[in-house]
Amino acid sequence: MDALYTLAASAKVISFDFFDTLFTRPLTDPEDAFDLIGAQYNVPEFRQLRRKAQADAFRQMVKEKRKEITLTGIYQHFSAGNLPAETLKQAEYDLELKLVQPNPELFDLFRQWREQGKEVVITSDMYFGRDFFLKVLKRYGITDVPLFISADCNATKRDTGELFDYIIRQYHVEPKEILHIGDNYLADVQRPQEKGLLAFHYQPQPPIEKNKGESLVSSLTKGMLRCDAEQRIKPGTFEEFGYRYQAPATLGFLRWISEQCRQDNIDTLLFVSRDGYTLEKMASGYDGITLPSFHYFMGSRIAFNLALMDEANYEQHLAFLMSGADGLSPGELLERIGLEPPVEKIMTEIGLPATLIIGPENYDLVRKFLMAYRAEIVKICRRNRRGLYMYLHLLGIRSGSRVALVDVGWSGTTQEAFERAVKPMLDISVVGYYFCLANTHERRRREATHTMKALVNASAAPASMIDSIYENRMAAELFFSAPHNTIIGYQPVGQRVVPIDDPGRAKAKDHNQINARLNQGVDIFMEDYPAFEKRMEVTLSPWQLAQPLIELVSNDKWRAHELFRMVENFDSWGSSRNQTVKFEDYFKH
Repeated sequence: MDALYTLAASAKVISFDFFDTLFTRPLTDPEDAFDLIGAQYNVPEFRQLRRKAQADAFRQMVKEKRKEITLTGIYQHFSAGNLPAETLKQAEYDLELKLVQPNPELFDLFRQWREQGKEVVITSDMYFGRDFFLKVLKRYGITDVPLFISADCNATKRDTGELFDYIIRQYHVEPKEILHIGDNYLADVQRPQEKGLLAFHYQPQPPIEKNKGESLVSSLTKGMLRCDAEQRIKPGTFEEFGYRYQAPATLGFLRWISEQCRQDNIDTLLFVSRDGYTLEKMASGYDGITLPSFHYFMGSRIAFNLALMDEANYEQHLAFLMSGADGLSPGELLERIGLEPPVEKIMTEIGLPATLIIGPENYDLVRKFLMAYRAEIVKICRRNRRGLYMYLHLLGIRSGSRVALVDVGWSGTTQEAFERAVKPMLDISVVGYYFCLANTHERRRREATHTMKALVNASAAPASMIDSIYENRMAAELFFSAPHNTIIGYQPVGQRVVPIDDPGRAKAKDHNQINARLNQGVDIFMEDYPAFEKRMEVTLSPWQLAQPLIELVSNDKWRAHELFRMVENFDSWGSSRNQTVKFEDYFKH
């Protein structure tokens, strides 16, 4: 900025480029605006058709020996089925009017120099005519800025810099007394310098990140961060991750759930903890979603499995009790189901001292211990079963209810445990709603007997994408988490039920703080995005909104990010005082 002030001090005329300099759009690529129009008018191929029309308009321009195209000229070459070209032309014009907003880095400077009496002009290569620029400027109280627009002058910056000759002739000044400011090196630096003008290359900081082939919503979230949320969210933070990935995926998932509930005539919607935390929070605070009666349901695969265990089926569930036990001590095996282990002396006498580390070499010994301790474990299971029944009753769920269970994924384990635990107590219909269902044997087996639906499924995405998401599922699970411990059971207390949680054997490093920061980003997104959709008069689909998160977890690049490396002991079920499990450790086997 010091360099810019120095150049401006010696200039008699200061010229500002308009797009991506004096004004910005909340997009990383200007052509992403075409995708918004395609969504608005349900023309998925609009971007390709619009690009072709512009290329045809350029060919016609060359043929007629003109130097610039116009919006009217573009749409003379446009065709999209039954939609009139004039309708889409007006839609593009109106959308661009709504999209552009002042760049705070330069707009205040623009006003300041005008107030100081400097001659300030706007110079732009654009197929819109001056009426477009006048309407935008009037919105911000500016009515008398000289405009040098390529579509009106039939001259451009980018080709030979001829548009700058217009400024020189109009103001009768030496070229070196004109300063031009713009973001495009060729059009805004090289060409004016060739004409003898001063030039300042405006480069936003941090640089605008453009990734080839990124989705519309990825472009939007990065653009909105730059234009609307930059003062509220620092780059490279969990808040930014919440804004860019968690928030749009949550909103998209919620919109998909809303439609599924309508189709399935759901009476009660249960957002299972911890996956449903942000979903329920958003549903409670956003009136743009229609849902049946819904609750944040304190439960888990662990709580439901324990509730269905009894004397008769106890031995069948030894595999569940042993799952993820490698690295734990025998006492920790009991702690994670909410049971206080016997005193250390007794454990040592039966050959299971606190120093023993569970592994394949001692599985048989541990199983024998679990069988011997069956009576105490079954007591916990009986208590959980009674508490689960009371909990459902308190939520108004009765026999005959149609209930939807919301989970992030992946194979229906939690849903199966819930249904098996509840069916002997209540005759209810259950459907599972998932962000993604994986291509696993367990998922295929359960689909034969359980109703399971997913936003990301085989009909919406290729198998390779689903496999990649499943392989990187821990990253997705971080965004569908909550600032509290895993619920492992229920304690009836009078006429109410108190959830029992598991803090883990090794403390989850800053988990609650990380989740709170992610959700802060979600909250800021929900301050910005619904207003954006309303202003643009467009509603993006659940699939479109889920794309940033899908792009993130469809490959392994996220694993190298320093934020993910900060997460430790994320899974309380497998946590142990004997070891610290980092996020990347979950992917080593």
